[in-house]
Amino acid sequence: MSSFIARLASLVTGLSAKDGTAIVDRERAAEEMLSMDMGIGVIEKLMAKPDVPGTDLRTILKDRMKHILLSAPLCEPACGILMIGINGSGKTTTIAKLGRWYRGRGYSVVVGAGDTYRAAAIDQIAILAERAGMDIVKASPGVDPASVIHDAVMAYKHRSRDVVIGDTAGRLHTNINLINELRKIKTVMTRALAGDRLATYLILDATIGKNSFQQAKLFNEHIGIDGIIITKLDGTAKAGIIFTICDELGLPVVAIGTGEGIDDFMPFDRVAFVEGLFA
Repeated sequence: MSSFIARLASLVTGLSAKDGTAIVDRERAAEEMLSMDMGIGVIEKLMAKPDVPGTDLRTILKDRMKHILLSAPLCEPACGILMIGINGSGKTTTIAKLGRWYRGRGYSVVVGAGDTYRAAAIDQIAILAERAGMDIVKASPGVDPASVIHDAVMAYKHRSRDVVIGDTAGRLHTNINLINELRKIKTVMTRALAGDRLATYLILDATIGKNSFQQAKLFNEHIGIDGIIITKLDGTAKAGIIFTICDELGLPVVAIGTGEGIDDFMPFDRVAFVEGLFA
């Protein structure tokens, strides 16, 4: 996040003097925020005049950012987690990080290799599952992905595991094909869990900026999203899109990926996140 933090810190430093008065015009501030992929609606909320004249703008921004951001805890065992996201978003590695996070807290995890359209995807998740200490249920390329996820849930139940994570494809020939496939998998997984909670998490790549918003909007409308996991926050100036997604779609951020290592993952804390921007 260093690039994003540096730019925002520089901006905020210029927003207020010691006496609390603004020393930079709001138009330039808005332009800077736009370049960080914050939406117009979010910028207007952040830059609105303070209720009390002379209030420190740095404090105002911090409070308003915390208010905009939505966060939720990661799903508690026993549960199923359906992971969706386009190819290249970091979905497969995030599954390994999430599994590792649960394993580090003493929970057992099984993952279903539901991206059966690519042999490489099955091989990759198998390697990462072993590294993270997760069981894996997989099948040959081309097998119905919903059946693989069903079998993974059955393994979760029969082996008395605490969490089952379902991997999914990130790209089919058209959007409607992908949406229909994900709907089917979610229906099958919900039924197989037989009352255990299912959380659907969307993986978004922070570096692609505004396109992340469109992805979140599309998947939420057609699949239903319970939370967002943001990846690649270790060196991006585009993380401002998090505020737009939370504000306009009302979707909570549940976790963030902060690097390439399997342990570079943490639950999202909106207070700590904002305080870190201003540290």
